[in-house]
Amino acid sequence: MTNRHIEKAAQLAPIVERVHGGHHPELTRVREITQALHQSDNTANIPELFQELRTVTDNYAIPNDVCEAFGAMYQALERSDKQQAAA
Repeated sequence: MTNRHIEKAAQLAPIVERVHGGHHPELTRVREITQALHQSDNTANIPELFQELRTVTDNYAIPNDVCEAFGAMYQALERSDKQQAAA
């Protein structure tokens, strides 16, 4: 699955995980799912991946103790999720 939102999230995910992973261990799974979406040609499993993302991120809720990149990553993922749901 390639779109600009997933592209952006895939670029930010490893950085955000490195910076905030100590306080937000869910970021490892967020990075893994984001990479899977970014590399996925299998559209069949995309809805399940987004469902897991919604669960892991508490529906893309941005914590108060994070940087702009963290927020930008969650916003990009949420936009991509809404885009694929509308497709």
